[in-house]
Amino acid sequence: MAEKKINGRTFKVEPMLAYQAITLQARLLKAAGPALDKLPAIFGGLGKGETAKVEANVSAIAALSSILEKMEPSQVADLMRDVAETAKIERASGHYEPVDFDGDFSGRLGDVIPVMAFVLREQFGDFFRDALGSGSPATAAG
Repeated sequence: MAEKKINGRTFKVEPMLAYQAITLQARLLKAAGPALDKLPAIFGGLGKGETAKVEANVSAIAALSSILEKMEPSQVADLMRDVAETAKIERASGHYEPVDFDGDFSGRLGDVIPVMAFVLREQFGDFFRDALGSGSPATAAG
């Protein structure tokens, strides 16, 4: 599917199984409840130029932080782990292995939110873009 280099490490995302994806989507929607207006920032810049992608990354990090700050600490950690562990990371051998949240992010906590934003865009970008767009005045009118 997609690869992205984040702070010198390459992460890869492949499509999740349907049940797993729907369950994670539901958890994300529940967590984002009061901050649903932040979701477009997470998925913005998809398929656009490099400047739009950089701006989307900054917006995504701010949006994710805003959503997560309203949750209990253990819920935040569980959700962050579960999202990040849907990705794979390229090891020194050149092979991709599943992300090990503690092993791959201990001492590198600053990489967690960018990896999450990448995973969420790749796994759910179409779903959220379509779902959010379906409620817009332009879509409702047309």
